[in-house]
Amino acid sequence: SPRHGDFSVPHSLDGLTLMTYTPAHVRMPESSVINIKNCSFRITANIEVAQSGPHGVIVCQGGNMAGWSLYLDEQSRPTFHYNWFGHEHTSVTSSAPLDTGTHQIVVAFAYDGGFGSGGDVTIFVNNDIDNKNVGSARIDKTVPLVYSMSGETFDVGVDTGSPVGPYPHGFDCTAKIHSVVVERLDEPPAEIKQKMREGEFRASLSTQ
Repeated sequence: SPRHGDFSVPHSLDGLTLMTYTPAHVRMPESSVINIKNCSFRITANIEVAQSGPHGVIVCQGGNMAGWSLYLDEQSRPTFHYNWFGHEHTSVTSSAPLDTGTHQIVVAFAYDGGFGSGGDVTIFVNNDIDNKNVGSARIDKTVPLVYSMSGETFDVGVDTGSPVGPYPHGFDCTAKIHSVVVERLDEPPAEIKQKMREGEFRASLSTQ
């Protein structure tokens, strides 16, 4: 079943800056997903809440040693969590819980530039950028190369590996996920891309 990751993925994402994912995309290797390291990015989730009290992971990548996750917390509030190598954890949460109906949740990250640098992250719901549904935070450091060399993956609707953020293992989403769009908003300069290629190559050797 696609719920268990039986979903073919492209071998190369060269040139692609945006992809749309669904709950069929589970256990996807890091190399098969849009790369949002060392750049600004946007994650847009379109979901539907049928009954009150929704919770669970909408989309995540990585695991407890590094990664990011967009989820609904136990209070049904959209939350984005960034995990820098298990040492620095940053969460940004919308102050208002989701009620029933359709919702669009957007996470926007404005990158400072450089290699593994920080940036400002904002989360807002239903394009309501001027009221209490906005949350923002500063992420001081970001993962420059790989989130995991131990099999952690990209998942929609569940966190199949070790939890990226402060929630239970799995944490299946009880809302209906229509789509998740992951978009890289700019490109690292040539020297940063070269550092990324070299680092990723070394990382691949260490896992063989």
